[in-house]
Amino acid sequence: MEELPNQIAERYGRSPSQSARNRLGVIITAIVFGLLFAIWMIWVTITGANQLSPKTTAYELFGSGQVSVTFTVVKPADKTVICAVKALKQDYGIVGYKEVTLPGDASRDGTAVEVAQKVTFGTTEQAVTGLVDRCWFY
Repeated sequence: MEELPNQIAERYGRSPSQSARNRLGVIITAIVFGLLFAIWMIWVTITGANQLSPKTTAYELFGSGQVSVTFTVVKPADKTVICAVKALKQDYGIVGYKEVTLPGDASRDGTAVEVAQKVTFGTTEQAVTGLVDRCWFY
């Protein structure tokens, strides 16, 4: 009488040996996903350390020919960074552009410093806003 439940269990994948195989498969899958997650975290940390995220803090419009943009960027103290600053008109067209160089200090280590910069530049038409577009390492 005991043989019938064992035969049914084996037929439908519930025997002790099949349960052990299933458990091993779950453990291996969990280890693979754990390793993939660790690799992803390392990749995000490494690539995120080399990215700059500038922030526009203020802008001021001076008639139809000039704009002033104030922005901050966190950068390594020893690295030189170039930032693109734009003035835009009503339909988001670029009416002014200037690249600003933020020099690094080679005597300092690579600790992060926040640099504030105010730049004034000319426009070809009436601007409605000014902003820092992006920054990159020189």
